[in-house]
Amino acid sequence: MSERDQPFAANGRSSRPPRGATRPENPRRVRYGIKLKARDGIVARNWVARRWVQLLESSLDAEARTEGMQYARQGQIATFELTPDGLTARVQGRAPRPYQVQMNCRALAESDWQRLIEAMSSEALYSAKLLAGEMPEHLGELFEQLDIPFLDAARESITSTCTCEAANCKHRAAAGYLLAERLSDDPMIVFRLYGMPETQLLERLRQSRAMHTQGVAAAHVDPLIPETQDEPAPLETCLEDFWRSGPELAQLEQTAPEPHVAHALLRRLGPSPLTGRFPLVGLLASIYDEVSQSAIRMRDQAERLPEDPTE
Repeated sequence: MSERDQPFAANGRSSRPPRGATRPENPRRVRYGIKLKARDGIVARNWVARRWVQLLESSLDAEARTEGMQYARQGQIATFELTPDGLTARVQGRAPRPYQVQMNCRALAESDWQRLIEAMSSEALYSAKLLAGEMPEHLGELFEQLDIPFLDAARESITSTCTCEAANCKHRAAAGYLLAERLSDDPMIVFRLYGMPETQLLERLRQSRAMHTQGVAAAHVDPLIPETQDEPAPLETCLEDFWRSGPELAQLEQTAPEPHVAHALLRRLGPSPLTGRFPLVGLLASIYDEVSQSAIRMRDQAERLPEDPTE
């Protein structure tokens, strides 16, 4: 048997028992396994996590839920990865090899994403909270109004499998409880389950919001420096006029200014590589807007003051 075919634990070492050994009554311990942070079990601190827990537990019996919670507390999860393709995890049970768990949400069609982003950007409350890294309480109702599957509103859109092939599977429960805790910490990752990373969603939401408030030009103008179309003359042919302004200066003053681009620097920098509860780009954009508005108010107040302070 090759090294690739050997069973593994979280530390990469073989977990195959000696020849003739019987299966243990308790699950095999996983060194450096992933476990719940809450000692008393899962803590669903927001409506997204609560919906996920309800959906998870509705497909499992009491025994699978209890043992799955114990597995999650003990750190029986060897690997855990969440991508736009779904959740994949390896959960160590009593067998030599960890079981492979897969949970998938049916990815939303582009037309559904477009309708959802358009609806969210048209409501200032939704867009403001999402761009600040918060999940609006009534966002689930918006999914339902648009007839777009979302967690327990469309249970058939979520599938889960495990290599143990048990109908009531504690391995799926363990991975699902860990995901619920991740959703409690960062509910925005729920969008990743439906096929769109949260950073991409926020960027599209920001552009759509800009179209609603500032127009198409401000939302889509690329703030790059324009390139000249005329080839400059050789330097030796214009030495006498090099330091003199020509008629081109008057033409420049008559040129209409380019449309204002909101947050041009942030747009050029792109999404922040830093992760956290609140997207850095959205926070900076809000700060820039507030600073600009404060500067305008100060300017207007200064213009209204009399020139002579004694008057």
